[in-house]
Order: sequence, then C-alpha cells, then structure tokens
Amino acid sequence: MKNKLILLFFGSLFFAPGIFGQDGRVYDECHDLAAVTWCGNNKVVSGSNTEWVARMGDVYRYKLDNTENYSYLVYAMPTGKKVKSVTVDFYSIVGQKPTLAVKNTEGKETKYVVGWSNGYPEEISLGTNISRFVLESTLIPADACEAVVYLDAYTDVEVMRVIVEYGGGYQAPEYNRLADYSRINNLLAKAKAGKELTIGVLGGSITAGANAEPMASNCYGARIKEWFRTQFNSKVTLVNAGIGSTNSYFGAIRAEEHLLKYNPDLIIVEYAVNDHEDEIYKHFYEGLLRKLLKAPGEPAVISLMMCTQAGITKQGQQIPIAQHYGIPVVSYNDYVKDEIVSGKGSWLDFYKTSAMPSGDGVHPNTIAHQKTADLLASLFGNIPDIADHEANRMLPKPLYSKDFEDSFFLSAADITPQKTGTWIDGGAIWDFKTGKGWRSVVKGSELTFDILGDVAAVTYWKRPANESYGRAQIWVDNNPPVVADGSNGDHIDQIVLSGIGKGRHKLHVKLLDSKPFEVTCIAVSGDREFGSDKKIIQSLKNQNGIVLEENELVLGDQGEPVTVLNTEDGYLTFKMGIKYLGIDPFSGKLILSDTPDTDATKFLFVDKGDGCAFRSVLNGDYLSIADGLQATATNVTETELFRLLSANETSNPEVMLSGEPVIYAVRNYLCVKNAFGRRLNAYTLTGLKVLSAYIGDDNYHYPLDSDLYIVIVDDYRKKLLIR
Repeated sequence: MKNKLILLFFGSLFFAPGIFGQDGRVYDECHDLAAVTWCGNNKVVSGSNTEWVARMGDVYRYKLDNTENYSYLVYAMPTGKKVKSVTVDFYSIVGQKPTLAVKNTEGKETKYVVGWSNGYPEEISLGTNISRFVLESTLIPADACEAVVYLDAYTDVEVMRVIVEYGGGYQAPEYNRLADYSRINNLLAKAKAGKELTIGVLGGSITAGANAEPMASNCYGARIKEWFRTQFNSKVTLVNAGIGSTNSYFGAIRAEEHLLKYNPDLIIVEYAVNDHEDEIYKHFYEGLLRKLLKAPGEPAVISLMMCTQAGITKQGQQIPIAQHYGIPVVSYNDYVKDEIVSGKGSWLDFYKTSAMPSGDGVHPNTIAHQKTADLLASLFGNIPDIADHEANRMLPKPLYSKDFEDSFFLSAADITPQKTGTWIDGGAIWDFKTGKGWRSVVKGSELTFDILGDVAAVTYWKRPANESYGRAQIWVDNNPPVVADGSNGDHIDQIVLSGIGKGRHKLHVKLLDSKPFEVTCIAVSGDREFGSDKKIIQSLKNQNGIVLEENELVLGDQGEPVTVLNTEDGYLTFKMGIKYLGIDPFSGKLILSDTPDTDATKFLFVDKGDGCAFRSVLNGDYLSIADGLQATATNVTETELFRLLSANETSNPEVMLSGEPVIYAVRNYLCVKNAFGRRLNAYTLTGLKVLSAYIGDDNYHYPLDSDLYIVIVDDYRKKLLIR
C-alpha cells in the first residue's frame, strides 16, 4: 500500500489532503480543504471561530445531519510499518474531544475511550480551547497498521494537525537523521580556514526577498550570508537566484545560467510554496536536486521548507525526495506552526509588514526571514563532525525520474527557430532573466526548433482575461499537439512533452488565434544521444576543431576525431586515440590524459541551442578558445560555444569549405550551397537581423518574408530579393 491519507464517510472511500514522510511519520496539516470530496449534504469546512482562524487557518470540521453516523479519518501506514504513536491537535470551545483508535491488518480495532481498560491518550493543553492528544506506543498493539480519528455527528471539534509515527518514529528536527553532512562539513572547513565563500539561494519570490524590509539586506539569503561573515570572519558572496512566480521546473532549467556558473559552495533551495501537488512537480524537484548535486565543486545543498500565511506548503512531497539524496532539510513551516499552536506567536507576527498590516497571504516578513536564517544557522551549528569529509558524487537511482537533471533554457540568443508568419522579440512583460523570447499576434504563425534530447518544454505567458491573450498548439515531430492557453493568468506556465525519444527532434509552436501569444523560452532535457560514430569538437566562432600538434592540443582546420563517452556519474569524456581530453589543474589548459575516470577528464554538457558548452568538473570553468584551449572562462560567450559534428560529415572539410558559397532564392526561400559549417546572417536593408544560423548541410534553405536582404556567410555577402 502506498503512503496516503484516506478520508472515510460511512464506509465510502475518499482521498484527503495529507503530508507524508518517506519513512517514519505521516504528517497531515489539514490545509487544503478544496481537495476533500464532499458526500451528499455532509460538510467539510474551515474553522469558523475567529480566534481559531487567526491562530491556525483551515481545519477538519464535521457537521452531519444524522446523529447515528460518524465521520472519521483513517491513516494507513506503508506496507510492513506499524503505528508507534498518534498525535492530534484540536480545538473545541465546549471541551469536546475526538476519539482515537488503531486497527491491524485483519481490521481488529482498538478504541481509546474514557473509562475503557485499554487506556486513554494523554491530553495536553496548548492554550485557550486548544488541546493535544498523544497516544503513546505503550498503549498501541504491536500489529497496529492504521490510525483512526473519529468525530461524532454534532461535535464542535476542529482537527488542525494529525501526526502518526511509525517504524520508530521521529520528530520534525530529525528529518535529517540519515542526511549526508559531508558536503556541509567541507563547507564549514573552508569557512574555518578563512577562505572566500559563495552562497547561492534558488527559489521563488520568498527567496527573492518579498516582504523583507528591505529585500536586499533582510531576505533570508542576506541574513545567512551575514551569519557566515561574522561567524568565520570570511569574505562571503551571495548569489540570489530567487525569481517570483516560478517553480522548481523553472529553477532546474535556469540553474546553470543563474547560479551554478558561479561555483557556489552552498545552495539553499526553496520551492515548497510555489510548486504544485501534481505528480510532475515531484519529477521537477528531483531533477533540480540532481542537477545541483552534479555541479562541479560539489556544493552543499539544503532543502528549505517555507509556507504561506495560510499554512500551505508542499514539504510533504519534497522532503522524501531530499531524504532520498541525503540532503539536509530545514523547515520554517514546522517552526512557525509550532510557535502558533503553542501560543507563542500568531500568523501576523510572521507575515505583517509596514505596508500590509494584515499580510499579503503568502510572503513572510522580515522577522520570518531572520528566523529562517536562524534555523539554517542552527543546522550548521549542530553538524556531526566526520573525520572523512569526502562527498559521494555518485547519485542514487532516481526516486521518480532524472528527466530534468540536464535541462537548460534556450532563448532567442541561444537558438534560431524557423519562422513562418510574423514574430517579434518577447520579454517586455516581466524580465525572467532568460533573454528575449518570441511573440506573435498572427494566427497560423509558427516556430520550429531543432532540438536534441528526449524531453521538450515550452514556457509561455498567461495573462489576465482583459488582455485577451490567445492559444497555441505545441507538438514534437508528428506527435499529437497540446494546446497552451495564454489567457486567465498572471504568470508563466509550461507545456512539458516527455518520452519523445532520444536524438534530434523538431519542436513546433503554432498560434491558433489572432491574439497575443508569447513564448518566454523553450527547454530541452533528458537523455541526449550522441551516437557511436566519432565526433569533431568544433568551435562555433571559427569552425576550427581540436587537433594534436607536437604533443599539444590546439585549434586546426580539420579537427581530430574523438569518441564521446558517458560516465557512470552523468558527465562526458572525450577519447582521442587511446588517451582522454583533460584539464591541467594548474593552468587550466586542455591536455591529454591516460586516465579516464577523474575530475580532470570529465565535462558537464551545457545545451546552448545552436551550440553547446563544456564545463570542467575539475575547476568548474568552461572550455574556451579565447586564449588557446583552456577551461578558465566563467561565463559562456561565443568563444565558449562548440558543436559535436560527425567525423564522417567532415572527412574532407577542405573540399566542403572551398570556394565561395552559392546564395540564391527559390520562391520565398533563401537557399545556400557550398557553405557547410559556416555562419549565416541575414539582415533587412534597415539593419534588422532576421536570421542567424550555422549551416548544417550543403543544401540549406530557410523561408523568409518578401523583402530585400543582405545575406552574409563569413566574409562573403550578397544582396538578395525574396519575392
């Protein structure tokens, strides 16, 4: 039986909201009442008492018309797990109580009622009209595998939180009992040595600092940066990669460009508020964590669990994923709810601001940001000291999938689609730091992208109804299309198409209406099939390949064939003859190595659309031709862009590249011959660039609108009329 919370009305089965640990605890916060199915006239409503709503928010509360009936919650344990304790926090203005029970696999029930010989749960007062029932293991049969909470037909009891511990059980601070602290120990050792640190925070608007006053200096990222600076007297750089209205999918596709290229020592990930409870978000979050753990430099990673002012959080689906990878968890969500239930504070204490004395319903305030930093600092202060701090880079098998661990966004600066109809630059609505996208208002306008991977995604804008945004069909190759609706929203959304098969594909976006539709960016991920044939690593800047001359690797016309191999831990190696391309640890220069399985010979593949980049696992820098062949670049520009060409296609490059290119027009197509491997640019007479591409075959053609163009191939240019 899978972990799940079951809500029963008179023997009928319904799914109810719940938060579950992977092992050890079922945790139900009763926060998402919209997910509960109502049966007939039975009602499941939020608490109506003013004091209670102010303290805790939504609850389970049952008001039934038939006094002979009961409502009850059944919590089923994972297969083979037994109930160890049950904790129920509840509210009653007249002192009524729920009834607790447990059942075994045969359905035998043990009920706990005042005066019965099998005992009664301990009752603890948590404040005015608020109580906690605790059913300890000494009262629970050893074979109990279900916990039950009963409420009679006219009870006024409002259940706020249910915790069922099993298999030994643990409390919130022990999410990390099986965490791998080796990376954090390495971080702390570096800090104690006085070395410079880089801290990265990745998430939504909470991470960006919304409602911290001021954002830049009082967001939790800035506060934990200050803690490291004062605690260790070190220089600390903060990279705040928080962007509002984004989820872990968007975090995964932009992590390389917005954070990982800075080689952070510590990464704090916050998506427990912005992610949804759909199954696909588990895949997104897992892909993001795998991507961060694979980053060169082996950064320490922490999963941070926040919640909204209404107490809504997705920590239940994210904590098991973090635990699967041994990533330590810090839960602000647990802290703030414990403070509120115990009467030490209210929701407003953590969410009101000077501009919004009632809070905005979502974003924590300056006090909460500081408390989040305090919780993080507390984790660092309680790390077990391990003599051997060597981190295990080999990732375990995915809990859900690894489809998104190698995902990258591609914008107009990275990839040049074929266009029909009318398209202009996007990006005017809100800057998501992904560069310009594509925007059209003409029905039938279409974009076609050449991509490499087995998962494709399109991120697009959804706008309010009064802006009348339209729809588009999105599909890959000849597969059935999916419709993206750009209306009725105020954020970005995505269409994700997985399982399209390894290799090269065509991704299409076609407008269905003569209304605005804007593609923010596309993304490609999943397994990339490079094939078994030998490749040439060719620079996009000058079309030269890597060659060996007098025992030194340099750029030359032809390029030496290499075999592209995938390492067991998810990187690329390049075999040239019997040796492997590697990085000299002192100079960063490209060298040949006898040993394949070392950081010096491993590269991270970075998809850049028309080209790609290779990031050294040894030093975290990108392979570059800016000053000879070396991995010393900290950013990707034209000197860091390459492509992998089949050696068979370039077996005689001198013939393929000899002579002037042939440029001509056939109907509305620009046609180019004898220009394989060269850069093509096309401009209108007003100077507007309409096309930029690398010629991938010897019979290239591309549709253009009727106009007079200047077409440039390398140094050759021609004026061309498209009719």
